[in-house]
Amino acid sequence: MATIDVETVGTTRKQMFKKIMQLSLIFIAVFSVSCLISFAGGRHRAAKLNPKADTTVNAETEVPDITGETDENGEVVTSPEEGVLKPIYLTFDDGPGQFTAQLLDLLKQYDAKVTFFTTSAAPKYADLLTREAEEGHTVAVHTYSHKYDVIYKSSTAYWNDFNAQNQVIAEKTGKETTLFRFPGGSSNSVSAKYTPGIMTTLAEQSKAKGLTYFDWNVASGDASNTSNLESVLKNCKAGVETMENPVILCHDVKDYTVKAMESFIPWAIENGYTFLPLTADSPNAHHQITN
Repeated sequence: MATIDVETVGTTRKQMFKKIMQLSLIFIAVFSVSCLISFAGGRHRAAKLNPKADTTVNAETEVPDITGETDENGEVVTSPEEGVLKPIYLTFDDGPGQFTAQLLDLLKQYDAKVTFFTTSAAPKYADLLTREAEEGHTVAVHTYSHKYDVIYKSSTAYWNDFNAQNQVIAEKTGKETTLFRFPGGSSNSVSAKYTPGIMTTLAEQSKAKGLTYFDWNVASGDASNTSNLESVLKNCKAGVETMENPVILCHDVKDYTVKAMESFIPWAIENGYTFLPLTADSPNAHHQITN
C-alpha cells in the first residue's frame, strides 16, 4: 500500500484554495464591470429616447418663461405680464372750447386721465379748467393768446403771455403749473420769422425757471390736413403701436377729434393700455430745436 505524504496533501489543498479565491475575485471584478457598462448604456439609450430626461440646470442657465399663443406662422406670441398696463399720454391743445365738456364726459366714463395744454382763446369756457383739475387731469399752459406774432416777438413777450395763462389756471384750479407746451412745438420754424434763435433761448430759460415743456411723438393729424375722425383714429392707433411711451397730440377744439376718442379710448383699454396724465416725472418727448 502506498504511503500518503500528509504534508504534500496539505500543500496541494492550500494551492487549490488559493486558485479558487483568485478565480472568485476575477469573476466578481468582471461581473462588476459588466454591470457598470450595462447601467451606463441604459442611461445613454434613455437619453436618446427622452432628451429632456436630464433636467439639471446650473446657476448660469437661463430658462425662458414663454407664455402666450402661437400666431399664424407658428411663432409664439408672448402675452404682456398680467396686471401691467402700457401707458398712453393723451394730450389736448388749444382748449378749453365748445367740445371740451363732451370730451370730459367721455374721459370720466372710462376713467381715462389726460393732459390739457390750455389757452384763453375762448374765455367763456375757462370754468372747465376747474372741472379738468377736479377730475384728475393735468392742466398745463399752452399760452394765453396763442398768437405766434405776439408770443415769439421776444422772450419777454413769451413769458408775459405764459404767466398770464398760468394765472388763469391758478384762479380756476387753486395752483399754478410747471408744465407747458410751446405753440408749434419746440421744433417750430415759424418763430424764426419773428425772432431768430428764440426757441433755443426759451428752452434754456424754461429749465432755469424749473419748468418742463412737452412736445409729442404721436400726431393725431388734427393740427394739419386731417379733418375727419377716421384719419384721427387711424393715426392714434398706429402711433401707440410703434411708440413705447406715446405722447399724442390732439386738439379738444376739433369736434371730429373728440368723436374719434369715442372709439380710440375703448380700443386702447381693450388692448392693454392705460391713460395717464403728464407730470414733471413722465417720459418726455422732445423735438430737435431748429431755431
